[in-house]
Amino acid sequence: MKNLTVLLTLLLFFAACAVPAVVQETSTPTKVMEVPTEEVVSTKIETSEILWDTWGVPHIYATNEQDLYYGMGWAQMHSHGDLLMKLYIEARGEGPKYFGESALALTKNLYTFDIPARGKKALALLTEEETMVMEAFVAGINAYAAAHPNHIVENLRGALPITPADVNAHSLRNLFIEFIGNREMGKAQGEQIGSNTWAVSPKRSTSGNALLLANPHLRYDDLWLFYEAHTITDDTNLYGSTLVGSPTISIAFNEHLGWSHTVNTLDAADLYRLKLDGDGYLLDGKKENFKLNLYNIPVLQTDGNIRTEKLIVKNSEHGPIVKMGEKEAIALRIARLDNPGNMLDQWKKMGEATSLEEFQTALAQNDLPMFNVMYADKAGNIFYHFAGYTPVRPEGDWDFWSGIVPGDDSKYIWDSYHSYEDLPKLLNPKSGWLQNANDPPYTCTVPTELDPKDYPAYMAPVEMGFRPQRAANIMLADDKISFEEFEQYKHDTKMEMADRLLDDLLALETPEANNLQKEAFTLLKNWDGRSEADSEAALLFANWHMKMTGGNFDSDAFFATPWSFDNPVNTPDGLKDKAAALKALDVAAQEIKMGYGKLNVPWGAVNKVSFGKKEIAGNGGFGWLGQFRTMYYQPMGKPGTAGSLKSRAVAGDTYVAIIEFGDRPKAKALLTYGNATQKGNPHIGDQLDLFAQKQLRPVWYERAEVEANVEKQEVINRNN
Repeated sequence: MKNLTVLLTLLLFFAACAVPAVVQETSTPTKVMEVPTEEVVSTKIETSEILWDTWGVPHIYATNEQDLYYGMGWAQMHSHGDLLMKLYIEARGEGPKYFGESALALTKNLYTFDIPARGKKALALLTEEETMVMEAFVAGINAYAAAHPNHIVENLRGALPITPADVNAHSLRNLFIEFIGNREMGKAQGEQIGSNTWAVSPKRSTSGNALLLANPHLRYDDLWLFYEAHTITDDTNLYGSTLVGSPTISIAFNEHLGWSHTVNTLDAADLYRLKLDGDGYLLDGKKENFKLNLYNIPVLQTDGNIRTEKLIVKNSEHGPIVKMGEKEAIALRIARLDNPGNMLDQWKKMGEATSLEEFQTALAQNDLPMFNVMYADKAGNIFYHFAGYTPVRPEGDWDFWSGIVPGDDSKYIWDSYHSYEDLPKLLNPKSGWLQNANDPPYTCTVPTELDPKDYPAYMAPVEMGFRPQRAANIMLADDKISFEEFEQYKHDTKMEMADRLLDDLLALETPEANNLQKEAFTLLKNWDGRSEADSEAALLFANWHMKMTGGNFDSDAFFATPWSFDNPVNTPDGLKDKAAALKALDVAAQEIKMGYGKLNVPWGAVNKVSFGKKEIAGNGGFGWLGQFRTMYYQPMGKPGTAGSLKSRAVAGDTYVAIIEFGDRPKAKALLTYGNATQKGNPHIGDQLDLFAQKQLRPVWYERAEVEANVEKQEVINRNN
């Protein structure tokens, strides 16, 4: 509420949390507790009911929105209590006080952009609805902690109560620092921050209903984890997921429509090179002084004492300095960090929409800092939108603004942004399908319908990687897609790179080939190009590609035919340097033979997926090889050690959902690592077997379905 001060917000919050919630817990469903209307009491008792299903998904039923978001906070604290506390402590800027030296680098980064203070200041910018959401959410978090005093680890309990400012700062950190800022500074996790999504129109489905795939790819730890939830009031019935610590569902469907997100090729931050002049910098030929912010950061020591780390942040007109040299400095400007918009309000309105028009009205707020939006609905519409805060820039193309921009000319310091109407979008394409796998907007369908020339040259690059090409080619190969086929296609492990290069590689075999080459060629000839757990040639091909490219996966320099926008899903193609390709095969085969004692090593024997105490053989793999079933594996040990011979998934398929929009939504889902991290929770890693079997589980959406699959029921009384 814009006219509420931070003090008033906190007073209301503490009043809401003064009395612990009263909980009724049963193993089978019971009726929601009713408060007699004739009873006169000093405080009104509100109730929400959580039906926990057998996969640990909370189905939160409430009669009003305060109870709903209270239940959301309660549920997340139950499933991820220690993680929630860690994330909010970090967002507060107090990580080193609790976690010691290991948290210092992150905290310095957050203070560089003043995130803890911005979390408090931005409360005044929230809408009335966002304020309600935030206050109810933290009230639920704190009430759960009060009702279960031993739930979180002892050393974190001193950080209670959690406040709306903590949640706000956490949101700012996620979107503006981790997603946008760190990507600009080269600190993001590359393709580990990505996603796939499809939308299929009724004319391309066997049922005559629209289909939607939600398939984000993020890391398998910390703030990147998704939380699956179902929220129900008299007015809404919303199912989906959100990042842990966020009160609103951000990838979701209701009875009428649904949407998913992928990370888009959005340039919402820029690096500037400043020329230093004494203790200042030059701007438009004049010396400007840096504005200094001083922070004293308490840091826990191993002996239990606290030391103070002093941090001085220098700020320019462009933004804070992220690198200081003797003659120049680098500043980073992040779009709308001073006015972050109302993203929670927009996600809430997207979830409340019942038609394309209402959904587009919500999108027109343009309050999502980033993300592609992929949409489908019951009426048969499919829709793609390139969302985010795109600065209006005076000149220059994508390459210019992706580099380090001259900082001595104020014309390059942008302060306005493109409207919703300016941004690329496509409704009901002629092809009958849409896709995005983190490629630019112009290849969201094939034949292409969005022309890059219709948008500023800095809006997005013009390119299409192998993973989005695989996504498009799967759609192109089937004119009529059933719900069952849609699920099957989601788990596709074919390497588009193998389709493009394997024939050229096999053509290099000659009678003069050495024994190792002959063994390699034989293995590759009998391979179907997939990375199933038992695929015995996938490791050889992937290692060959690594040696061939030198790890420069984005380059198409080694292809005979370069990529072309006119033929986006069949180029690049062919091997340019055949001698180099044969040499790379030799090196790759020798390396595998030396490491494993044989060449035919199953993919899943090397690449593992594990959570908690459970480990399975992995399938699917790296996006740069054009695998739609995306998994990113890292060696378990240092190079040269036994542990380096096996890799563990650190990112990839996380939340997966397929939805068909008929008379009622039909959906299946999976959360690879399970819907909990809290110690002792039975749902840590409990969906890994389904992942290994390439299966999704039914989504229980109607009340009767939920009640038939209840593990635990809670009735929560909120005191207002």
